[in-house]
Amino acid sequence: MTLTGLSSTPAVSPRSELVISAKGVSKRFDNHQAISDVSLDIERGRVFGLLGPNGAGKTTTVRLLNHVLTPDSGEIWLFGERLTAATADEVRSRIGVQTDTNIYESLTARENLHFWAELYGVPKQRRRARVDELLEIMELTDRASSLAGTFSKGMRQKLGVARAVVHRPELLFLDEPTTGLDPEASLKLIDFLRGMIATDHTTMVMCTHQLDGLETLCTDVGVLIDGRMAASGPMESLVSERWPGHWVTLELANSSLANLESAHRVLADQFPEANASITDAAALLVSMPQAEMTERLVATLVHHEFAIRALVPVQRSIRDVYFDVIGSARGGAV
Repeated sequence: MTLTGLSSTPAVSPRSELVISAKGVSKRFDNHQAISDVSLDIERGRVFGLLGPNGAGKTTTVRLLNHVLTPDSGEIWLFGERLTAATADEVRSRIGVQTDTNIYESLTARENLHFWAELYGVPKQRRRARVDELLEIMELTDRASSLAGTFSKGMRQKLGVARAVVHRPELLFLDEPTTGLDPEASLKLIDFLRGMIATDHTTMVMCTHQLDGLETLCTDVGVLIDGRMAASGPMESLVSERWPGHWVTLELANSSLANLESAHRVLADQFPEANASITDAAALLVSMPQAEMTERLVATLVHHEFAIRALVPVQRSIRDVYFDVIGSARGGAV
């Protein structure tokens, strides 16, 4: 009942190798083209946020990456090995997959974790300690002897994550892991996952609709639209491609439209290399080639007797990237 091939390889540098490499992967179901020519690379220790509207192909992509489905065309490589029927079992022993369907409702929380720990080859002498550790981390210790079928959605989510990581996988697939969790529990789960990355250089693929807070965990993002990868890469690259330079929001003490327009004219005249616009929040949004220009820009406005109430650097998030990609794909801003 044990999956062989459980890796005992020491953790290595998070950027030393590709854990996932997919090239030109496509999948069709009857008359529906679910995935078309999807390619992506994910390095060890990175967290890849797989985003997209409902029906975009996220679940199909994840199932292809862990060999629940086989592609009609293209290649998938995991840990440097081409993913085939012959290599799938060994590769799976190094993978954790969090889904609601892998929880047995007729077993208790502890029995569920013991079952999967044994299946994944966790040594018997370490099994109980590992299960106890995860029950405590997921705050399920007091319900360890309760049947999983009696659990709330949030409790099932936490048990599902615990089941997926019981064998300390090198690659972890997560499907909406914070769904059903309250804000405090969500933050604790994210902290736990961040600890796995820091300690074990665990690679993660997170399929989610929950955009808020993900920027604290995801290093890379892929946006699927109608089965095609509309954008993919490190967050910093996706942001710099769309919003080059340095961006700030300037709030003036006098936020009347006339005063904002006057300040806008000054900036356009004195800083032609910068771009400024008036926002709906009655402020100036300014982009400039270098952050060092900020001091001169502020001094110029003050010299022209504009009182500045606040200057806030703009921090672009996963939400910004997602809606920019979606808007571009639909031919306009969202």
